[in-house]
Amino acid sequence: MECVLKAREQIESIWEAIELCPVDGDAHKRFISAMLFVSFNHCDGIQILVQKKNFASAYALVRPLLETSFRAIWLHRCANEQQIQECMEKDKWKSAWDLVQEIEAYNGNTPILSNIWSEMRPLMHSYTHGGVQNAFRQLGDGNSVTPNIPDIEVFQLMQTVGLMSWLILAEVIDLSKNSDQLKLFEELGKGLNQWAFNKSIQPTANASVD
Repeated sequence: MECVLKAREQIESIWEAIELCPVDGDAHKRFISAMLFVSFNHCDGIQILVQKKNFASAYALVRPLLETSFRAIWLHRCANEQQIQECMEKDKWKSAWDLVQEIEAYNGNTPILSNIWSEMRPLMHSYTHGGVQNAFRQLGDGNSVTPNIPDIEVFQLMQTVGLMSWLILAEVIDLSKNSDQLKLFEELGKGLNQWAFNKSIQPTANASVD
């Protein structure tokens, strides 16, 4: 599928940009940048796994991607210094939904993250913790055991990877104060909108990522 390859192109561009955005400063900023790095690695891993048709492992990473991203963005945009320190010391967090609500309030109530969470949440626990949903998606026709993922679900997964990796880049640029990368950020946003959100796809029985 074209979206899988487009996601890879975007990820490679973001890797190059991130390398040009070192984050100096206190331990809090470095910790937030490390969380963003983890999130971006999840984006990278999901795309690679999908391209290899390892959908079971790809879907298992969706919840860690979203939760780590929400936490990092919340720390950067919403949390005060005391809250950041407590998260670092105690590893205790608000719920993902509460984090999203605060982030979107900060951003002017644009419901992008809450929409993603609401759409993915019903199945994510099962995907991540060995539930039935991942197994059901490996049952092919007849007696075969093989990935059985509709193209539309693969497309939606690549939409999520594309959007989250783009938002992660925005956070890294802001933390590093490297405004030279804003042009690339804008170009990637236009490209993302074109391949991921201004394109329809007809559902089919099984995904093809070639």
